[in-house]
Amino acid sequence: MARLDACLECGAEFERAPNREFCSVKCRKDWNNRRMKRGAELYDLYMAHRFDRANAQALHAMTAMNRMTANFRAEDRAQRGGRQSWRSPRAVIEERPYLRAVTTRMRMGRMGV
Repeated sequence: MARLDACLECGAEFERAPNREFCSVKCRKDWNNRRMKRGAELYDLYMAHRFDRANAQALHAMTAMNRMTANFRAEDRAQRGGRQSWRSPRAVIEERPYLRAVTTRMRMGRMGV
């Protein structure tokens, strides 16, 4: 029996194939375009927060990032029926093995050793 799953973008049920999260190419493109647009803005603020801390703090970059993400969530509720527009942290880390190594060392207290 085929496994049905919900499309990450539109929520429609479709027959899930391995490594397939969307019911159509349009849904995949819409999902990725929204993430790219939102991510580009967050990327600049986060990099400043991480590597230009004094400037970022003076400009309240973390507050701006939190406000942006709250606005993104409000947009999701209004336009996407409340479906989240992000992938689970587990999915992101599992598809990037180098992140798994970093998180494992952090849990074991070995960061920087």
